Amino acid sequence: MNIISVGVNHKTAPIEIRERVSLSEVQAKDFLTNLIDDSIAQEAMVLSTCNRTELYVVPGMPEVNGNYLKDYLISYRNVRNEVRPEHFFNRFGGNTARHLFEVASAIDSLILGEGQILGQVKDAYRVAVETQSAGILLTRLCHTAFSVAKKVKTKTRIMEGAVSVSYAAVELAQKIFSNLSMKKILLVGAGETGELAAKHMFQKNARNIVITNRTLSKAEALAEELGTNQVLPFETYKEHLHEFDIIITAVSTKDYALKEPELQKSMQQRRLKPVIILDLGLPRNVDPEIGKLKNMFLKDIDDLKHIIDKNLEMRRAELPKVQQIIDEELAGFGQWINTLKVRPTIVDLQSKFLEIKEKELERFRYKVSEEELRRMERLSDRILKKILHHPIKMLKAPVDTADSIPSKVNLVRNIFDLEEQNQLKS
Repeated sequence: MNIISVGVNHKTAPIEIRERVSLSEVQAKDFLTNLIDDSIAQEAMVLSTCNRTELYVVPGMPEVNGNYLKDYLISYRNVRNEVRPEHFFNRFGGNTARHLFEVASAIDSLILGEGQILGQVKDAYRVAVETQSAGILLTRLCHTAFSVAKKVKTKTRIMEGAVSVSYAAVELAQKIFSNLSMKKILLVGAGETGELAAKHMFQKNARNIVITNRTLSKAEALAEELGTNQVLPFETYKEHLHEFDIIITAVSTKDYALKEPELQKSMQQRRLKPVIILDLGLPRNVDPEIGKLKNMFLKDIDDLKHIIDKNLEMRRAELPKVQQIIDEELAGFGQWINTLKVRPTIVDLQSKFLEIKEKELERFRYKVSEEELRRMERLSDRILKKILHHPIKMLKAPVDTADSIPSKVNLVRNIFDLEEQNQLKS
């Protein structure tokens, strides 16, 4: 059995092309149903995210290949004028399995080691199960991919260390104040960057988060989402600076949102208790002179970028370990595929010898006692087990190429005079 994968991703096509071929969950279910109902695929799965739309297909007809599937998807999305076959990658057999393992383990992601992709692969498999387009082959492939991802996460550091500005800021705060749940945090700015930082803080058990924003309703919406319900009016938040252990700024401003005199006053009110200021703004939101104040730890985007670069370097160093895990799992999956291909011959071989045993024992059914017949049957079973052990082991043994499988299957069938079978596709 063959597995084909085709698709567009961040390596093969720009975002405007990826957007044109992406599929919602409802569209994916309809697409998979069409593939199965039209006998184009025996099995099929669609993985569609913001960075990729990929098909995994066990063909249902001889003419179904990578180009066929590319054209089918382009036609389904009605994007023939914008999307070309050159925007797609095309993989086959073992390379398809390797690709899915690399996707699930987050080494094929736009951001190396990003954690969301495994959940997206699991969602894709769930949709395939719900549409009854996931059979024995895709089920085994996906569960092996899940196993790969689990081993990669537990045995390597590919997903460790912040690789986004927002998360790097939180990681730095946690290093300075190990227990964020005990700290009071002020978020200045409820835009995308500030929102991400607040959510990362929340994930690190920070619960005392106060939000201020020029548009009060936006601050209130984020506070409600986090369950804090703590908001300060933007016009008055500077009066409360001394109350906070961590201040995160992420606003658009031509002038500094926080200046040295303001923080000097707040530090006096705090009696010099340490404060972390994380300036996520571009241009900077915080006067650099603030970093010179005693017990005032100021970090801006350049400082955080240095942390991110070091973390990415660490993740890249883990790639050989990840590939070793993938290689091991790929070998096991290939062995299972080989076993699947030779199973009909193993069943035929066992059935033939079982039939011979039954016929020979039948000749003695009325010539010996029941106890003697049972002993003869047990002896026959032991002999058959030893006779069949080597040919079955040989059939299951790994092969160098897929072409070797039909050769050894035909050899066994000829030696033991098994009936003709439809040749398996290599």
